[in-house]
Amino acid sequence: MAHNAYIALDFETANNKRTSICSIGMVKIIDHQLTESFYTLINPNDFFAARNIDVHGIHPSDVANAPTFKEVFPYMLDFIEYLPIVAHNAAFDMSVLHASIKAAHMETPDLTYFCSCQLARRTVSSQRYGLKHMMDYYNLDFHGHHDALNDAKACAMITYRLLQHYPNLQNILDIYGKQLRDKDAL
Repeated sequence: MAHNAYIALDFETANNKRTSICSIGMVKIIDHQLTESFYTLINPNDFFAARNIDVHGIHPSDVANAPTFKEVFPYMLDFIEYLPIVAHNAAFDMSVLHASIKAAHMETPDLTYFCSCQLARRTVSSQRYGLKHMMDYYNLDFHGHHDALNDAKACAMITYRLLQHYPNLQNILDIYGKQLRDKDAL
């Protein structure tokens, strides 16, 4: 495993249920370089709330022929390769992942994750710490908020900037890293 490698991840959901993933975006960062990206629409086999459609712009017709989470999950794991995961609201994204794994009757792998939003709160002084606000804080271009791949890229850029305040990624994981496991409740 590379010394400084992680996966930035973002989910969009069809409604307020944690099991209603309708898109996923991930980027792989190795030694400060975005080396690969992963994006797919997912058919949640569930209803789409108008509020969620207003946020991400994904409609039921967009996912009608998309794979289900159960079909996509093995490809996600191949992409992740047991690298640590970062999400800008990890409590949300990791609970969505865990609930969706459970709903698909699959085993939850041991995954290490941390939250770039919480890391930002502990590292820099800003008025607000949401994804868009942190992109503005760092003067980074940000187009397409609530597109899972764009949000994953934004999370990766924010994480890159935050890591500059620490000796290395392992230091972050030792302090802020959490584990997603079957036996753990989120």
